[in-house]
Amino acid sequence: MSVEVRNITKTFGSFTALNNVSLNVESGELIALLGPSGSGKTTLLRIIAGLEFADPGTAQVLFHGEDVTNLPASQRRAGFAFQHYALFRHLTVFENIAFGLRVRPRATRPSEESIRERVTELLKLIQLDPLANRFPSQLSGGQRQRVALARALAVEPKVLLLDEPFGALDAKVRKQLRRWLRKLHDDIHITSIFVTHDQEEALEVADRVVVMNEGGIVQIGPPHEVYDRPANAFVFNFLGNVNLFQGRMDDGLMKIGDTELHVAENLGTSVSDATVYFRPHDVKVSTEPVGQESIAALIRHINLAGPVVRIDLERADTGSRFEVELNREQWQGIDRRVGDRVFVDLQRVRVFPTDHKTPLEDFSI
Repeated sequence: MSVEVRNITKTFGSFTALNNVSLNVESGELIALLGPSGSGKTTLLRIIAGLEFADPGTAQVLFHGEDVTNLPASQRRAGFAFQHYALFRHLTVFENIAFGLRVRPRATRPSEESIRERVTELLKLIQLDPLANRFPSQLSGGQRQRVALARALAVEPKVLLLDEPFGALDAKVRKQLRRWLRKLHDDIHITSIFVTHDQEEALEVADRVVVMNEGGIVQIGPPHEVYDRPANAFVFNFLGNVNLFQGRMDDGLMKIGDTELHVAENLGTSVSDATVYFRPHDVKVSTEPVGQESIAALIRHINLAGPVVRIDLERADTGSRFEVELNREQWQGIDRRVGDRVFVDLQRVRVFPTDHKTPLEDFSI
């Protein structure tokens, strides 16, 4: 079941939540709507569900080519799961999942035998069949969220819509559940759209990531594409940890403090107030300078916990702080302490004009 939205604008008073947004989701895709608070992702999901309606005009919502723009949520056959589960406390796990089937009009309500077969099948799918007679208060947060998803699936929706489904859970349970959601999707292949502000969650689970900001779509693509080739400074900065070096671009040279980085020659004559963006792991750290583009820095903190060594550095020329990440083998080859001097070479960076959203150029050092 494909989902398409066209020219969606939604205002709340003087605030524009969505500004002429269009999006096409292919049948069987798992799509993440990713962005900061206020970017419009939940509003877009609610409009797809029929829980909100776009401003009058040329807006359209289509399910597999069928125009459902003006249909209420009850007629769209969309399954919806919320962040806070919304389970009925007085009903067992079994009856929570069966609820959507039992409240259907008599003409379309399945038989009791069919309801029991459907719920039993879903309990096995979410791996909670031994807990069918428990109440929500007797479940963990992760188990409650799985019940909420099963309840959404019980009515055999055309599309599954998830609003921050794991936002109320701790980090470890969240990681377990997003792997489970990916496997569940691979098993049932239902078109799914989920909202999240967790970059790691979106990159790990989704087939495609839709990055949103200020009521619009900034970039759409597979996880590796939006991470490795961000469309602008906002996407680069939002997706994962990033370091920023302020400087000036002048005739193919990026000047940051005492260091000059050579960049592509086709950037034009002069662009001032540019910013270098790079991720903490896209560096090489040495005890001696490799060349003129090595950046001298002092070690201010070392975090040895986990498989990655995180080092907090202070640039010797400007005093600005930044972080690098090395695997343990790399760190053993350096063997320095807090206060020692090291040299950093940037391996993979992007340069953007400061306060602008269009990248100047990719370059490697």
